[in-house]
Amino acid sequence: MMRKAGVFRFTRRARRPSSPPTRGKGRIGAWGLVWMALPSAPALAQEALVTAQLGNAVEIVDLASKKILQSIPVPGAPAGIALSPDRKTAYVTRPEGHGVSVIDLDARKVRASLDLPGGPLGIGVNPTSGEVYVADWYGTRVFVLRPTTDGLTLEGEIATGKSPSGIAVTPNGATLLVANRESDSVSIIDVASRRETRRVPVGQHPFGLTLSADGATAYTANVVSNDVSAIDIGAGRETGRVTTGQRPYVIAFAAGKGFVTDQYSNTVTVFDPATLKALAAIDVGDHPEGVAATRDGKTIVVANWGDNSLSLIDPSSLAVTGTVPTGDGPRVFGDFLR
Repeated sequence: MMRKAGVFRFTRRARRPSSPPTRGKGRIGAWGLVWMALPSAPALAQEALVTAQLGNAVEIVDLASKKILQSIPVPGAPAGIALSPDRKTAYVTRPEGHGVSVIDLDARKVRASLDLPGGPLGIGVNPTSGEVYVADWYGTRVFVLRPTTDGLTLEGEIATGKSPSGIAVTPNGATLLVANRESDSVSIIDVASRRETRRVPVGQHPFGLTLSADGATAYTANVVSNDVSAIDIGAGRETGRVTTGQRPYVIAFAAGKGFVTDQYSNTVTVFDPATLKALAAIDVGDHPEGVAATRDGKTIVVANWGDNSLSLIDPSSLAVTGTVPTGDGPRVFGDFLR
């Protein structure tokens, strides 16, 4: 299924230019030798939870050994992923299965499923209440889901702009932010009233949405204008932009830097969040999409949709330190490390 020109494909591989464009900023060579801060956790022996969209599975990958520990069948082209506050449950959207699967990560199996209308895609979890928010890519709404002992129940909807995609929640759980791709805006929503309080214009077709560690600033990857917008959440306004490679997808932060996956350039743009200046472009795999930082802040993990791999980046040296093979079509749109 394909949705709207120049954008997001649920299952087919996206095209890319025959070679990445040349840019003036520094460029780091690829394949080396071989969002928000979370509460304290054990240092690496971490797992990546990879939505292998074309393989209809969620894979549990051990980052230390670089091996797939288990592949959990999830039909319906799994794409978005978010974790419960205790990191024991994964919620996975199925855009073509029209629903959300609930995975018990200790048992490594799907324990529940909830059908939803439209195109469930972006997903986020409230860090204080545990509520789950799911963006309807085909609509102008976010579903509000309540975790139960049996799985999830639908509690309501929140109106947004067109084609909501990336979702983020502030650390205090009070504010929900949604990137509205077809409205070129970000909705700022009061969680208590479930109402949009402000809509902030950003670049063209915002998709991935990530918060600073303190929850004061939001960053959107603007797919068509090839840049990242910074938003002062309290003031409700865009404060600047940084130029990226072609078709930026998602943003992560580590070592005082921002990292943006550039789908069509096969790079990760590195930028300074304080100055919004691009610092470098790191060559990674084919069509990079999902990206996140490990909780110890020592590794950036990039999912390469086009060649079924994860790239591991040292955020201090900006070197690619390794690659990990995955199943077909790794997307990991959301919170996928634990």
